[in-house]
Amino acid sequence: MQHINLMFLLASLLFTNFVYHLAFTNKKNIAFLTDLIPFATIWMTSLMPLHMSSFTILKLSLIFSIGGRLAFERLKMIASKDYLLVYNLIATAILLTIAIKPILIPILFINILTAFVFSLEIIAKLQTNNVERSLYTKETMEVGFIGWVGGISLSLGSSMFNQNLGVSVIIIAVIAHLALEAKHSRKAIESTDDRLLELENKFERSVEYEAKKRTAQLADKVEYIKEKSQKDPLTKAYNRNGILNEMNGLINDSSVKIFSIALFDIDFFKAINDTKGHIIGDECLKFLSYTFMTHNRKTDILGRYGGDEFILLMPHINAPAAIEICDRLRKEIVVKSSPKFSISMGIASYPYDGRSFNELLENADKSLYKAKELGKNRVSYEGNVPILKK
Repeated sequence: MQHINLMFLLASLLFTNFVYHLAFTNKKNIAFLTDLIPFATIWMTSLMPLHMSSFTILKLSLIFSIGGRLAFERLKMIASKDYLLVYNLIATAILLTIAIKPILIPILFINILTAFVFSLEIIAKLQTNNVERSLYTKETMEVGFIGWVGGISLSLGSSMFNQNLGVSVIIIAVIAHLALEAKHSRKAIESTDDRLLELENKFERSVEYEAKKRTAQLADKVEYIKEKSQKDPLTKAYNRNGILNEMNGLINDSSVKIFSIALFDIDFFKAINDTKGHIIGDECLKFLSYTFMTHNRKTDILGRYGGDEFILLMPHINAPAAIEICDRLRKEIVVKSSPKFSISMGIASYPYDGRSFNELLENADKSLYKAKELGKNRVSYEGNVPILKK
């Protein structure tokens, strides 16, 4: 009675192993689905008259189960759940036929075959461990040794002691296998969660990086478009709208208490265009702009107001200082220009000569007119700030 209970316990554990691998298995362990064979055979033969002992039926079912598993592990390319389930049905049918038909199979042959398949299984596990060298294969091999001991004990004769001992050891091996699979499944889930978290973090960093990159690119494009829309393509100075915006920015900036502007143009510019051509005239405009942008403070702002008229903004500069700066630039133009040309400049200072763009421009224009009236090639100031004559 005790050996029957042990076989039913083993059959139930093997069915549990079958269900576990059916539900959660990966391709690597799919061959464990053959554990359905001993379960089905033992339970079904318990309901019918037999022509051989229940231990013999158990050995044959284990031979079919382990032998089929080894065969399918060698045929990894075609192994699938469908193939294995079909094999289980065929093997169970063959075993039931052997059990109920008076077929004579020598017990010695069954014992030798039992020891042989258990030995093949442990050899296969040793080979796998030598190739993969992982904790899982090492522990699987150790569990396999327990099963091998049970199989060898089961195949050593037909005494009740050997049979019960063999079944008991195999039960321990199946329990150990289930515990091992549960442990590594948990680790695999944790590893998967960690990997998913890592991938999520990488994805977030990648999205954040791409967002920042695209934002920076968009900002650069906006800045480029803004600059292009406010810059004069010929001279690279601000255009009329650009210099207007810059001056209004200075007027509205509470930290700027004073600044000066210079309105200036090229003397006899029409004659230069008429006698030397518009290309030379354009070169004069470019040279003028280049000189003012490279021989001045970085905070000063140059704009082309129209034609050959330019405006120079000088933040934090009063009228006397503006006169000195502009006179130095005027002399630079006269000395280094080619062909030679001169400029006339008119100064206005905020807030003394005006508090708006129009007021400052009007006063700067009056000063420029005075410079032209006095003979050109000079800097003039007709504003409200007293200037000491040198």
